[in-house]
Amino acid sequence: MRRIAHIPFDACHASVPAALFAGILMLTMFCVQPVLVTISLVGALTFSALVRGARATARGLAWQLPMLALVCVANPLFSASGSTLLLRLGPVAVYLESFAYGAVMGALMVAVVVWFEDASAVLTQDRLLGLGQGRAASISLVISMAAQLMPQMLRRGRGVEASLAACSAAGPRPGLRERLTRESGQLMGWALEDSLERADAMRARGWESGARRTSYRPDALRESDAAALCGIALALAACAFLAWAACSQWRFYPTMPSLIAWWGYVPYAALMFVPTVAAAAERLRWRRL
Repeated sequence: MRRIAHIPFDACHASVPAALFAGILMLTMFCVQPVLVTISLVGALTFSALVRGARATARGLAWQLPMLALVCVANPLFSASGSTLLLRLGPVAVYLESFAYGAVMGALMVAVVVWFEDASAVLTQDRLLGLGQGRAASISLVISMAAQLMPQMLRRGRGVEASLAACSAAGPRPGLRERLTRESGQLMGWALEDSLERADAMRARGWESGARRTSYRPDALRESDAAALCGIALALAACAFLAWAACSQWRFYPTMPSLIAWWGYVPYAALMFVPTVAAAAERLRWRRL
């Protein structure tokens, strides 16, 4: 995969793009309204084409658009609600309102997926580790241990079950409840023993010994970053209020109201295109150097 030469928001603290993308994702997921979903989808695709490249965006749409079409087609078949009848497929009635709801939900799913891809292109692994500091190391340790212990537990469970099935000389085969009780007791004993051994091993290596360890911070939170975070918080609060006003006036069932031009869509669109504008400005600045 070709590495991006100049990542947007690279000159600011990692908390700035993290707060921005987290707010955009929250607004996208909770605002089920046709205009708001369309604005979010267009903003996500524009930023993806600019930062990740048109080819990578098209490869993603190759499986995202069929998912959107599947939701559009499946929702009218499983949710026969509405007042505008489009057609009948035997006993199933397909209504315009159900089809519109499926289309909006499919577009919302695609927008969320693309925004996650956009956020991963900006918030690289090293920036996330720098943002989390010591907590990120603890979370990664817990995830790695869970990924290691779950297959081990399943493998031991199959071993206990095979051992109980092989002991045919001890009498008739126990019932399901007795067999599950014996297996869970054996697995619990193994788990407690392993937990003590791992705790001793981690304590011997100085994990959480009490003294806070220092770590290298590639970037520090400056006054400009704090001002950007305050601006993002105010913009998100304003757009959340405008989105609530738009969603409260919209409904899919039993009939859909007419969409009208509203000034409240402009601030929402401006927020959704902030990453694109930042990426374009960063690219122009590097070209001038």
